[in-house]
Amino acid sequence: MKRIPLFRRHRVRSAVVAAVLAGLIPLLPGHEPTSAAAANASPAPKALKTATIHFAPEEGKVENNRAKMVELANQAAGKGAKLIVLPEMATSGYSFFSRAEMSKAAEEVPGKTTDALGAVARQHHAYIAFGMPVYEPDTNRYYNSAVLLGPDGRTRGVYHKRNHLIESSYNASSFEPIPTFDTEYGRMALVICSDMFNSQFPRAAAVQGADILIAPANVGIDTDFVRVRTFENDFSMIVANRWGKGTKGTKPEVFTQNTFTVPSPFPYDFDFGSRSIIMTPDGKVLADVSGQSDQIGYGEVPVRTSRTFPVERKPAMYSLMGQDTLEPYTQKQFHQPDPATFTAAAVDPGPSTAPWQAALDAAAKAVSQAESSGKKLRLIVFPANYFPGSDTAGLAKLTSFATGRGTDLLIHYPATGTEVPKSTLIASTGQSYDYRRTHHKRGEKLPEDRLSDDYLVIDRDYARLALMQDVDMMPPETAQVLARMGVDVVAMNTDWRDPVRSALWKSRTGDYLHIVTANKSGPEGIYLGGYKADPSFTEDEGIVIRDITTGDVRAKPSARFFDPTTILEPCREEAHTC
Repeated sequence: MKRIPLFRRHRVRSAVVAAVLAGLIPLLPGHEPTSAAAANASPAPKALKTATIHFAPEEGKVENNRAKMVELANQAAGKGAKLIVLPEMATSGYSFFSRAEMSKAAEEVPGKTTDALGAVARQHHAYIAFGMPVYEPDTNRYYNSAVLLGPDGRTRGVYHKRNHLIESSYNASSFEPIPTFDTEYGRMALVICSDMFNSQFPRAAAVQGADILIAPANVGIDTDFVRVRTFENDFSMIVANRWGKGTKGTKPEVFTQNTFTVPSPFPYDFDFGSRSIIMTPDGKVLADVSGQSDQIGYGEVPVRTSRTFPVERKPAMYSLMGQDTLEPYTQKQFHQPDPATFTAAAVDPGPSTAPWQAALDAAAKAVSQAESSGKKLRLIVFPANYFPGSDTAGLAKLTSFATGRGTDLLIHYPATGTEVPKSTLIASTGQSYDYRRTHHKRGEKLPEDRLSDDYLVIDRDYARLALMQDVDMMPPETAQVLARMGVDVVAMNTDWRDPVRSALWKSRTGDYLHIVTANKSGPEGIYLGGYKADPSFTEDEGIVIRDITTGDVRAKPSARFFDPTTILEPCREEAHTC
């Protein structure tokens, strides 16, 4: 990706300001100080050796943890790592439940830990990122923060975690942009732990040109989740996690603002699903470290001169991300269809020289199968590109089936020389609704002027339904917008073989959406949002039938302390922001 100035304000410590004014540190408009090595590096390196440090901080023992961090960072640097990442709250551990508790562990930046690790960075000419609680005396605030040190040992930037729950007992709110840093290895960005789970935060980093996302963490994750983030944003990711146990905190009966405590409902268990990962933009796992011991994973991520998104973004379509429709009172005024449980099916009739008849037979079989279990099938979704084109007689038969059986059918027509792919919902009322593709994959040849510029949502008696095609669901912004319109169910035609597909659809349910999709090139699937159904998804070849409860996704959450401005800015072709 072409490098451009990102004009934004940064808070810079007085010592750094003085150095800038003295001409000791070159400072570009809107950027962090650039190290001399970064400015003079030639030729550009082809790979960056990275290290993810998987270790267990001792709760509250800052000096011991600092010494261990220095030891592990020296070990990684001695193996040639030029980017070293340590876990969230690495200096202190995670089990803090009040400002009073945090006051015993938090440090200022710069301070003892940045000095100690800065010496390692300077000695080995490496970047070091780590999590720590930060205290800002001017405002008397504490933050769960991530710090990036440059090869000169100086602090390149500090990021404050946005998505905090119980941490709010001490962690102050922050609304600053996701920070990015130009280096000789590409543009780096920082997030922390649960920020990864809200797709907007990694996306904002990617739109700002991040080649590498650094994520100190204290959370259970899997490789498929990380693969989704690297795929949709086309960047490498380094996640450094911890292991071990924590406490749950105790609420005092009498307290002040500083001793006000928000205990955890259970003691923290950092062994559950904890893994540290290094992954490339194409989903290759370079390091996958887990277990209950201190370990270091290594990998060489590519240094690239350009990057892009797999699906071209359309920021003008995402404007609802800038509107707080998910505020709880507002959300209750959506006037969706009454909450209900209904039965849906994803059906691929299989190859046929008579696709319309094959679809009719497959629909009848699905209805019969549902009825044998005492269920009434309300929605059937067919794959993308199954029907070669419109057929008056075939369409009439499917319409008759839909009205006779009380079942909605979603079909799909492929692109032609003059038309983009189109989905059609044949409703059980006899009405039909057409949805034209809105996005195109990078390099895909489609008539641009025929792409739709908006999504299509229909209130049926059983659910608020969005018609969708696989390519349109790939950008994470789509799920965000659909959630803000109160969508219950995404009915989606798919023809996609990529191995990330299943994990991507599961990820989209995190926006409290149910997804029903039939896939011409892979298994059918029904993926349930709301974190209530178990199992949360069903996949199979040919047919999947599943009950869906719309009430499970009605109380939709929204990312906290997130400014979507970066994502909503118009495309800049020269910067490849779309």
